[in-house]
Amino acid sequence: MKTLKFAAVPVAAAMLALAACSNNLYADVTRFHTNQPITRGTLAVVAIDPAMANNLEFRTHAETVAIQMRRLGYSTGMPAAQVDYIATVDITQADAQGNVTRPGVTVGGGVGVPIGNNAGLGANVAVPVGGSRRNPALRTTTLSVRIQRRSDNTQIWEGRATKELAANDDRSAATNAVPLLAEALFRDFPGTPGQTVRVRI
Repeated sequence: MKTLKFAAVPVAAAMLALAACSNNLYADVTRFHTNQPITRGTLAVVAIDPAMANNLEFRTHAETVAIQMRRLGYSTGMPAAQVDYIATVDITQADAQGNVTRPGVTVGGGVGVPIGNNAGLGANVAVPVGGSRRNPALRTTTLSVRIQRRSDNTQIWEGRATKELAANDDRSAATNAVPLLAEALFRDFPGTPGQTVRVRI
């Protein structure tokens, strides 16, 4: 598993710029954990699909997540084989017809993207991927993150943040939406388990 290393400054600047124009936006955020203390340590951010590891768009999104993890006290930048935790990231965008895409990858229409697998903390909870059937002009962006302890593959935290915006709104583009969703997802970390809350972004 490869570690992703990026320059944080451009992404951080983009997040600040987006914050200035997003006062009336909200994200739906759901998180799962076992209510046990989550210790800090070293962490690597990886793609849910290893084939996306070198995708330039995904690398930008991975750094967005890494920024939030560093803010929470984790250290990033080490090889994945040497870290304490692995954060697996999945980003999807869906239109009202059920067409779902990942950065650089099309995964097909009408396919639900689960938060975890059957062994995960949020098993059987699916990310909404259909957009609004009532308004075909809307686009739904979902950021999902699963954190595992590398030494024994124990899943210690997982969550998702979802936002629906008009497809012609610049903020619905993944490069603009993901920083907003990442900030919402990790706000008040680890969050209340099993509860979906609306977070201002």
